Amino acid sequence: MNNPRAHKVLVAVIWLVALYLGISKGLWLLAIAIAVLHTVEVFTKGISAGTRAGKSKLYSVIMTLVFGYAWWRFII
Repeated sequence: MNNPRAHKVLVAVIWLVALYLGISKGLWLLAIAIAVLHTVEVFTKGISAGTRAGKSKLYSVIMTLVFGYAWWRFII
């Protein structure tokens, strides 16, 4: 999956689902959805964006899990 537009759409859809779950079902589901989102981001974008920016894979994984979209978006 190397299509940047598909990555952005996937992230947007997952965020919208997470927000819906957080509003309608309770905050614990939102926390789970966000954890899943960041885990997906690690493999779809985080590692590749980080290594292109000269960061290690471990650093890229940690930063993606901690900061998610906000971290890798600004290094590409």
